[in-house]
Amino acid sequence: MRVAVVSGVARRAGIGRAVCRQLLSSRWRVIGCDFAAEEPHEHESSPNYSFLRVDIRRAEDVRALAAHVEAVAGGASLHLLVNNAGLSSATLSAVDPGDPVAAFNAYIDTNLTGAFLMSHTLQPLLAPGASSIVHIASTRALQSEPGCEGYAAAKAGLLGLTHAQAASLAGRTRVNAVLPGWIDVTGGQEPITEEQHRWQWTGRVGQPDDVAHMVAFLADGALSGYVTGQQFVVDGGVTKRMHYPE
Repeated sequence: MRVAVVSGVARRAGIGRAVCRQLLSSRWRVIGCDFAAEEPHEHESSPNYSFLRVDIRRAEDVRALAAHVEAVAGGASLHLLVNNAGLSSATLSAVDPGDPVAAFNAYIDTNLTGAFLMSHTLQPLLAPGASSIVHIASTRALQSEPGCEGYAAAKAGLLGLTHAQAASLAGRTRVNAVLPGWIDVTGGQEPITEEQHRWQWTGRVGQPDDVAHMVAFLADGALSGYVTGQQFVVDGGVTKRMHYPE
């Protein structure tokens, strides 16, 4: 049975949870982790799912995760690492309105260094020639609004980390990045207008399952075995949309 680690799974309607559902439906063994306690969900009783509370900024937490993975997978038999965890509020003021430098560092520590720490610590467990790392970046790596310096820099850093790791792990592990655009992670709790849906060339904003399907493709060597070091935008076409002021 293929084994996956997915970080950032506590949000009930989030991307991490959708990735877990997708993998479990395809008969993967899934280990979820998050800094926050996980809410109960439909797979909590599955024998193929387990959850660990992990702060991806702390080396001791990640080492404890690695020990759990090794016990579950039986040595170098981890097939997929999905680095999804991170601060999701995009603006510096949302993290620390009184200290923009501290807020910037918080994004780098969590959204970028955390992904490197996870990858570096779990890399010895990745199955040689049959494994994949997927970093969940963001279209904010490519375009910005005011005040999102920390988030944009960290997500852009994930793109550099992706091709650097693809080079370092060539022949052992494929490494790719997914860049979600507007994904409704509220489970429909926050209203989205028809105009906002129409702004996407697909006619709707994204759902977590849209990202999960791309992750599943990149995890499947039979489908994407010739793909590494790449970035895949999942955004309804918005980053390609030319827009001028009215």
